[in-house]
Amino acid sequence: QVKFLEQVLREGYAHPGVQGIVMWAAWHPYGCYVMCLTDNSFKNLPVGDLVDKLIAEWKTHKTSPATDANGMVELDLAHGDYKLTVDHPSQTTAVSHTMTVDAGSAASEHIISVKT
Repeated sequence: QVKFLEQVLREGYAHPGVQGIVMWAAWHPYGCYVMCLTDNSFKNLPVGDLVDKLIAEWKTHKTSPATDANGMVELDLAHGDYKLTVDHPSQTTAVSHTMTVDAGSAASEHIISVKT
């Protein structure tokens, strides 16, 4: 069941119309019926390990990519609001830029100019 759950969650998360995923996995003192996240000692079962893995994978992480020789960088971003800070050795201060990635802007380019 874990393999199929992962496929379903990945399909749902990848769809631009999905804004969130809520899973109901109630604990019962007499044990698990199906697809419980933990056992009665609250230790992860395989489904709980899967959910933890996907949360860690989908969570936004601070990153510091470098541009190529043309000053370009390509990022694959999940939908959300971002603050980008661009540092350049010739500048005394960094340039900040905010942007939103959503269904309407997911395939767009964002250009941040840094004057040297």
